[in-house]
Amino acid sequence: MYGRALKLLPGGATGWLRRGFHSVRPLVVSGGEGAWIFTVDGERLLDMHMAFGAVILGHSDPDVSAAVSEEAERIVLHGAGVLDLEVEYAGLLSSLFPNVDMVVFTASGSEAVLAAVRAARAYTGRDLIVKFEGNYHGWHDYFVFNVKTPISRGLRPESGGVPGPVGEAVAVLPYNSPETLESFMAERGGEVAAIIVEPVAHSMGVVPASREFILAARRLCKTYGCLLVFDEIITGIRCGLRGLQEYYGVDADLITLGKAIANGLPVAALGGKREFMALFEDKVVSSGTFAAHPLSMAGGIAALKKAVEKRVDRLVSEAASQYARVAREALEESRVEAAVSQFGGSFSIHIGLQEAPRSLSDALKADTRAYRRMVESLRRSGVLVNPDPLKRLSLSMSHGDGELELFSEAVRKAAKALKE
Repeated sequence: MYGRALKLLPGGATGWLRRGFHSVRPLVVSGGEGAWIFTVDGERLLDMHMAFGAVILGHSDPDVSAAVSEEAERIVLHGAGVLDLEVEYAGLLSSLFPNVDMVVFTASGSEAVLAAVRAARAYTGRDLIVKFEGNYHGWHDYFVFNVKTPISRGLRPESGGVPGPVGEAVAVLPYNSPETLESFMAERGGEVAAIIVEPVAHSMGVVPASREFILAARRLCKTYGCLLVFDEIITGIRCGLRGLQEYYGVDADLITLGKAIANGLPVAALGGKREFMALFEDKVVSSGTFAAHPLSMAGGIAALKKAVEKRVDRLVSEAASQYARVAREALEESRVEAAVSQFGGSFSIHIGLQEAPRSLSDALKADTRAYRRMVESLRRSGVLVNPDPLKRLSLSMSHGDGELELFSEAVRKAAKALKE
């Protein structure tokens, strides 16, 4: 199957992030249930990836599956007008997340971010977008800059095919540096349409923004008349049922949501204050045949209701805290220097660091070779972890005591092998 995949799909998988798993051992998935994923080889792997954190209830959640199946019998795609479930789902999101008066549905997080940028530019009449190194906002042209490359090495698109002039409409600044942001805005704030930020960055491990940094971004947006965009594609639900605006004590103008809001079904959303979202009525185009897809709407409603009922954010945060503690203890017992960082339902391991990173430059100082060896050892013990040292381990509601016991044994074995 892997050989066929290599012939039919570039790199043997759809997307560069997915094909990275093949580098440890070819991974051909046949199914999943709860905290487990199954391969065509008959492997049963404890999933510590959970589709980049999207699957928060667990694989094949029965309530979500039932909702999707029921909707499939009613309609698969309408492509005209509005679906009753679309209205219901938008209402749930609006009632849950602060400052979300209206919603635009998309089929992916990348599209939601693109819609946010377009709205910000239309509202302000400006072109420049400020993003931060190590923050991932999707794969389109405006945001493939400096995700893994520190800005100290210059503005750099991390994909071929990005036109040179695109870089003129993007400014990349260091993450968690309010002083640098303040200085930049004093010089060019009048050109900025939006500042977009991951309140907890997840593409350099798990790196929360400081409250000082977020408050500075909010204040500067008000001062210079630009919009603050919270990218909560990952953090929405996973780091709090209401997202992170209340945690930081700020009001975002626009927020992007995805992944866990539908337990991994293909749906994302741009939400925000009415004065900005109303632009989509007649001034800003956002479309897509598969946007607000009926099956995603049905599954999303079921997933969101269950997440609220079970307080899934608390469950995964408690689980992630336990798993992170076990990893930290295992590494300490084997005297392997590492920083284990946890926020909400995810945690990261940076081998070779004494302190948790606060920026991309910090994260890149970790021992990637040692991390790779740890991931390989975990896989041999039946634990699936993203082999990219700048990614994270994500938990679901289905990760219980039995799974914790297996992970504990596997990570202790991996730490011991690292020390040896």
